[in-house]
Amino acid sequence: MKQLLLLFFFMMAGLAVQAQQSNSLKPELNVFPNPVIDNFSVYDNNDQVAHIVVFNLIGKKVKSFEHLKGEYHYIGDLTKGVYLIQMLDKSKHILTTQKIDKR
Repeated sequence: MKQLLLLFFFMMAGLAVQAQQSNSLKPELNVFPNPVIDNFSVYDNNDQVAHIVVFNLIGKKVKSFEHLKGEYHYIGDLTKGVYLIQMLDKSKHILTTQKIDKR
């Protein structure tokens, strides 16, 4: 019985370490400034973002951009409201989606 408990403990500890390691590999992605007036950029600590797509709340794509580190993207021509910013990698896999407030 003690051996089973010990085995269980080590398995759980291993899973916790594995989960912690995988979380540290996640990219930190943030849109700034938020709220947006005319231009926004993306903070990407791993330089993974290659494409940005802007959707309205109905789900219609209203803008798309190729992203380069430090580049600002113009959305001043969009009406005020809430939009979703989808960030994709070079293979066009979705990294994250974030909400922005356009003023």
